[in-house]
Amino acid sequence: MEEAEQLRALGQLVAVELPGGVPAWAATDLATAQRALGHEDLTKDPAFWPALAAGRIADDWELIALVRGAGMLHMDGADHRRLRQLVSSGFARAPIEALRPRIEQTAEELLDRLAATSSAGSPVDLREHFAFPLPVTVICHVLGVPDSAVGELRSRFDRLVTPQKGATGDDDIRVAVAAIYSSLSALIDWKRTDPGDDLTTALIQAGDDGDRLSEQELVETLFLVLIAGHETTINSITNTLHALLRHPVMLAAALGAEDGGTWANVVEEGLRYSPPVRHAILRYAVRDTEIAGVRVAKGDAVLASLVPAGRDPGRHEHPHAFDIARTTSREHVTFGFGAHYCLGARLAKLETEIALRALLRRYPDLTLASEPARLTSIPLQGYQSLPVHLHGGDGTPTGALSMDQDAAMTA
Repeated sequence: MEEAEQLRALGQLVAVELPGGVPAWAATDLATAQRALGHEDLTKDPAFWPALAAGRIADDWELIALVRGAGMLHMDGADHRRLRQLVSSGFARAPIEALRPRIEQTAEELLDRLAATSSAGSPVDLREHFAFPLPVTVICHVLGVPDSAVGELRSRFDRLVTPQKGATGDDDIRVAVAAIYSSLSALIDWKRTDPGDDLTTALIQAGDDGDRLSEQELVETLFLVLIAGHETTINSITNTLHALLRHPVMLAAALGAEDGGTWANVVEEGLRYSPPVRHAILRYAVRDTEIAGVRVAKGDAVLASLVPAGRDPGRHEHPHAFDIARTTSREHVTFGFGAHYCLGARLAKLETEIALRALLRRYPDLTLASEPARLTSIPLQGYQSLPVHLHGGDGTPTGALSMDQDAAMTA
């Protein structure tokens, strides 16, 4: 969390440099992040970014997939409302709650598989074998993606969110984007001839019946729903689990709670304490404006830094402590703010809650096998793997804290 502290020390809105020497502004406290995410003078439309229009941003820039494409993610106004309305019904409270039995069944099946395949004393990577397959299975079910296509889509999406400098061939980010779009176009073609009770079919029918969605809009909307529907949830599960394992007092409180809302509080505190997204996607100033007393010139890029915003000392007492009883845990912008608040937030929270509760009730003595390496990603915050001992290790695992240490944990 060193980066978050450095940013906050510089002010509420600070000048930063993105990979490739690309300049931007970063909002570092909660109020300023909310202002940036919902500001009337900022847009997500990259057409208002002169650096991109003038060709100063290379086509293979490692963050280019977060700037171009993905439909409503980069729209505002009437166009954004139109596309969002088409998708929103699938992510309303009732249909998401209806997925609860499917999510619970998936979690139990994955845990059964872990029990059958893990060896006593050997660490298990929970990111690979539990946190990843659960949300991927669910979002593919929602969209009607066949099981045979899941592995390919996963590898391509991993390439987008963990870009490598100087990558070529299949690892080139442009190749990854093209391959994903090709797969989604094939899915649309299949659903046109073999429709089902899924979101892809619903979007196709809405477009065909009312001439409301072009082929490109269909592909871009599916792209957005797929990536938003699993990448952030993977990190939400692993980040919150890691926090619980590093704070055994909090873990014990969660496991011993009779209140059914406790696990929901665990999820919210995890989202505040260690959000799955480090920096929200860029906005661009459509005119000269002022944010937190700082002049932002027309065409400047602005992002919200979610880690320092979630640990804003002006909103949270002892903000660096992980406390599942915190009354301000929901005061974060992990899923955005305003018109672009994430449609999938309700699903991500439900999946994280079910996953953590099922895992830790089956394996209450779960311990870290080693301290995991973090993802090398600008947009996402998480771990490359999460090695654990399902039944506890021999002695204190690397990086684990004692009960006494837990009370003093501040980062």
